[in-house]
Amino acid sequence: MKKISYILLVLLSFNACMKYDNYDLPNETFRGKIVDKDTRETVQTEIGGNGIRIRMLETSWGEDPQPYDFYCMQDGSFNNTKIFKGTYTIIPEGAFVPVDSIKNVEISGVKELNVEVEPLLRIEWVDEPVINRNTAISARVRIVRGTGSTEYQQELTDVYLFLNETPYVGYNDYDSRYSKHLTFSGNAGNAILGQEYLIETEGAFTPNRTYYVRAAARINCIIAGVNRFNYSEIKKVVVP
Repeated sequence: MKKISYILLVLLSFNACMKYDNYDLPNETFRGKIVDKDTRETVQTEIGGNGIRIRMLETSWGEDPQPYDFYCMQDGSFNNTKIFKGTYTIIPEGAFVPVDSIKNVEISGVKELNVEVEPLLRIEWVDEPVINRNTAISARVRIVRGTGSTEYQQELTDVYLFLNETPYVGYNDYDSRYSKHLTFSGNAGNAILGQEYLIETEGAFTPNRTYYVRAAARINCIIAGVNRFNYSEIKKVVVP
């Protein structure tokens, strides 16, 4: 009997100490795009930690809020449907010239925000990628600087032609058997800037497959702790 009384006492004490979370679940929507201020096109990126990060500071919560981070989709857009209602400072970070924090953003219901930036590089398809003798995909690209700021015009260090069997393709998700990686030292990479540049995938393909191809490049510049790539749009290639 004493044992049962002791257990009941412990349970009552535990229940008295419990605090219930009576806050509403986050259900506001924050969406928008990261836009190249010159071309008016969205800034292509990759999914995950090496892509464009949206950092949110809920200033209506307190003077020193904990950062909340999420990442853009591949096409440079974002759509987060699980945000608490409140006032925020927004800090976009990616392969572009850093922008000023956007303060006093009120999020209630659906909030849209497009941010104009200067990408470090622009990667353009000169023409459509083609199958070359059924053994490789070749493509002509043009890589140009996206900003006139000399502070963000470091040397070109890497060029990739990424390939994958899914539409998700980039440095975080690619088939290493076929994707081509070129590296440059010193100012050697700068010589191809502004030029039509031919690049081919590696290896021989399996027939009757669909692949997704994407060009990427980066300079020797770290933004928010990451040396990120700039990207082209994704192209679909069917291997007969």
